[in-house]
Amino acid sequence: MEFKAKATVCVALLMLLLLSSYDSGSMVEARVCTGKSQHHSFPCMSDRLCSHTCTKEQGGGWTAGYCHLRFCTCQKQC
Repeated sequence: MEFKAKATVCVALLMLLLLSSYDSGSMVEARVCTGKSQHHSFPCMSDRLCSHTCTKEQGGGWTAGYCHLRFCTCQKQC
C-alpha cells in the first residue's frame, strides 16, 4: 500500500511539472537566418567588430553579427 501512495504522489508531481511548463503558444519566436559576411574576409577577432561590419553591409539587411570559427557570421530575422 505504501508503494501505491508514493507512486500516486510521483505521478501527481510529474503532471504538475508538465502542466506548469506548458506554453499556450502566446510567444512566437522569430526564425534567425545567418550568412557569412561579404566584406570581412580576414579572420575575425571579436564579436563587436563582426556585428559592426554586418550591420553596415548594403543590401543584406543584417541586424547583428558574431565571430564563429574565425569568420564573421551575420544574422537577421527571416
